[in-house]
Amino acid sequence: MAEVSLILRTHIAYFRRHPWLLVLFIAGLSLGSALLTAIAGLNQEAKNRHHHSSALIDAAVSHIIKPPIGQEFISGQLWLTLRSQGFINAQPVLRGKLKLASGKTVYLQGIDSLMWLTHPAPSTTQHRQKSSTGMAFDSILIDRKQSKKLALTTVQPTLKLANNEATPHYRLIDNIGIWSITDIAYADKLLNAQGQLSFIEMIGLTPEQIPQIEAILANKARLVAAQEQNFDALSEAFFFNLGALALLGYIVAAFLSFNAIKLSIAGRKKLLEQFAILGCTPHAIGTAIAIEFILMSLVTALFGSIAGFVIANALVFDVNRTLMGLYQLEQALTIRWQWHTFLLGFVVNLGTLAFMLLTQKNPLKANSNVVFYGSVAAVLAAIVYFYNQALSELDALLLCVFILGLFVLVTPRCLQGLLSVRNPFKQPLWQWLYADSKLQLQELRIAIVAILVALGSAIGMQIMVKSFSNTLNAHLEKQLSADVYIHVDTFDPALRARLSTEPQIKQVGIYMASAGYLNKVPARLASFGQSHQSFAHINLTSGEAINAAHFANQGCIANEQAAIKYGYKLGDTVTFLQNQQGFACRISAFAYDYGNTALGLITQEQRLKTSSLHWQVFGLSLTLNEGASVEALTEQLINDYHIDSSFITENKRFKAIANQLFNDTFQVTKILNGFILAIALVSLCISLLSLSAQHGKQLIVLHNLGVDARQLHTLKLVQTSILVGFTCLFAIPLGFALGVALLKFVMPIAFGWTIHLTLDWPALLTTCALLLLAAVLCAYLPVKKLTRHLHAKGNES
Repeated sequence: MAEVSLILRTHIAYFRRHPWLLVLFIAGLSLGSALLTAIAGLNQEAKNRHHHSSALIDAAVSHIIKPPIGQEFISGQLWLTLRSQGFINAQPVLRGKLKLASGKTVYLQGIDSLMWLTHPAPSTTQHRQKSSTGMAFDSILIDRKQSKKLALTTVQPTLKLANNEATPHYRLIDNIGIWSITDIAYADKLLNAQGQLSFIEMIGLTPEQIPQIEAILANKARLVAAQEQNFDALSEAFFFNLGALALLGYIVAAFLSFNAIKLSIAGRKKLLEQFAILGCTPHAIGTAIAIEFILMSLVTALFGSIAGFVIANALVFDVNRTLMGLYQLEQALTIRWQWHTFLLGFVVNLGTLAFMLLTQKNPLKANSNVVFYGSVAAVLAAIVYFYNQALSELDALLLCVFILGLFVLVTPRCLQGLLSVRNPFKQPLWQWLYADSKLQLQELRIAIVAILVALGSAIGMQIMVKSFSNTLNAHLEKQLSADVYIHVDTFDPALRARLSTEPQIKQVGIYMASAGYLNKVPARLASFGQSHQSFAHINLTSGEAINAAHFANQGCIANEQAAIKYGYKLGDTVTFLQNQQGFACRISAFAYDYGNTALGLITQEQRLKTSSLHWQVFGLSLTLNEGASVEALTEQLINDYHIDSSFITENKRFKAIANQLFNDTFQVTKILNGFILAIALVSLCISLLSLSAQHGKQLIVLHNLGVDARQLHTLKLVQTSILVGFTCLFAIPLGFALGVALLKFVMPIAFGWTIHLTLDWPALLTTCALLLLAAVLCAYLPVKKLTRHLHAKGNES
């Protein structure tokens, strides 16, 4: 034990003399596990979102009683019936939106606040109750993070509502999410719900009770298991892609620590040999290294878990906005500290360190050529296989991983080959630079690989996001071709007929839809009118225009996702189910439907209206005649038709809203991608700073031989520019290959969208140039500091 203690004290002294290595070691795995635990935490919160009821009671919701598909509310009498039948574990919830006078929107949730008399209320609420008069029935609890968005102050804690004389009081508390909470009776008054409910949560429902509940509900409502919501089916691809991106970030960050391990092992090689000469057993040396790695894993997992908690909280509102807008998330996520994320970070970090140590074994180094060519052959075979056989999200992800692996193997070997040619320089300084670059390459190899992976991935994601943006813009340009859109709460046929008689209006379109399922997959049945001309804005994948034949013989048009993701074919007869009602149609064509994650069918207006389905009209579209003014029509709609201006949207603004909604899909992806690139940049910067500190003696010798400061600066800048610039040259084709794989496999398999490739060369080259500039700056600063020190020393002498 004394030997182990001595070795550990020596290792601590070594890291005290080389603080940059310690920073490199801890920062890598901490940042990597932070990304991994942040996404794992978000994913787990999504799975466990029903472990807390809407009343924030710590009791798992097993089932939810929802309105029949196509209806927004259920009668509050159902809750009273359930209570009278002995089902006291039923919690009513009423949800709606309050429009503030400022134009902001408060998402309001009414709950049975009397539950807090018999169950523990949220800790933050309890804290507030102790410091005030308690939860009042006419007050609203609002998440503190929402206060800035809603422009709230604590000076006058009342809300001014639009079109409502009530001025409810509010309190700001923590961690309740996007839905503000009040008593259900007060919510009913504010929302004018007239005794209706949004849903009823059932806590701890047993299998024996389910038939009894279904008998009470009959056709008035439906009982759905908490883990079988539409969100769970639609969001799998979203969280899979986030998880893959987080894993990529961990790999890049692991290279950061791998670089520190290589440098520290090289720095302590003689020290370990001296321990062996002095009589320390290999077991003692191994035990000391194992203890060091376990402690490092614990420390980095702790830091990573804390940073992951912060990152998850920073992302949660963007994630909620995306999930609620596109994936039908019914309950906003709130982030809580989870010990399992710390354990995940510890296990993954320990395994990574063990793997890194294994790769330093001499047998692997002795057979490096055999390992290299064998690895390249295996990776190429895997790329060919998955390129031809990729059918699932995992297959597509593995294809991207093997493409990364190929470039990780080839790039350092190519750079090494470049520096293996005979020294072409005759001047002594350039000869030294050439020889020193070979040495630098061995020590910077891991940092170069980290930069390659991060920059290549960033370019690949940039290509995907840009391609999606351009494809979406082209899609929306045709899809949203009307001049003015009117949102309607309740459909008035007389309004539509009256608008059709206006001389400046060429066509009045309609958007009506019905929600349901196709083979238990969430789906939407929509219509835009009766004649085939009403569907002229729809883009078919075949490129042809929609005609009457597409709707003949019960024909309907399915979205592209139905063909790519779910395997439907032309001519298939499908049955759209809503509650106990069915709607049969024959798929006659497929249409592009970017941004939608559910299945979609399009039919004629009269077929939908005459069916037994519940349907809803969401809005009208107005196409104007040539020369008609949008401003004049808008003014007429407000003055003559008495339509609220907030319900009227011009084409340009409607497209901007749609673009913003779909761009939110990639908002989290962009943030994580930037984080990964920042990790790689930190890797290179710390590596360069560490190496510059270690090579200080060489630069001092050169300075003593007469090399001035300007020449030293030039040498290091040229050396760094060549190494990083060469890496950028490989990162561009890597990014292109990843971009193609993402567009050809990941996007169609995960989302069912066909995206056309678009390259934004200025943006790609700008990213590379910024990375190169940062690397050059990191190489310059230590040399500048050293030459300033030498200059000051020369002046003193």
